[in-house]
Amino acid sequence: MTWNAKVEEAATTVAAGEFDGEVTGVQDMDGQHGPMVRIEFTLATDDEWDDRRVSGLASKKLSENTKLGRWVAAIIGHIPSVGEEITIENLLHKHCRVVIKHKTSPDGKTFANVVDVLAVSGM
Repeated sequence: MTWNAKVEEAATTVAAGEFDGEVTGVQDMDGQHGPMVRIEFTLATDDEWDDRRVSGLASKKLSENTKLGRWVAAIIGHIPSVGEEITIENLLHKHCRVVIKHKTSPDGKTFANVVDVLAVSGM
């Protein structure tokens, strides 16, 4: 059986800015400088979930001084204590604010880059 796929028009790049988000995926991966984690967020605009997804990468080092530590604290609502174990279940389906800026790849393509994750306002 032959594999085939139909080429679709590329989705437009998510606008830069701050959005309501929900954590919809967490994946371990190997990065150039060691273990990484990719966190996927589904975004909402104008109080509607619109199935736009973005993801952010962070080193898997989890402490209050790392990017992952700040992101996890914003998602779960507290700075994790030394020795506390954080599971995927602690993160999935939690709401947060996602800050996006645009970056350009070496081949000239613009993409949305998650630069920060913040607690939901009022928390």
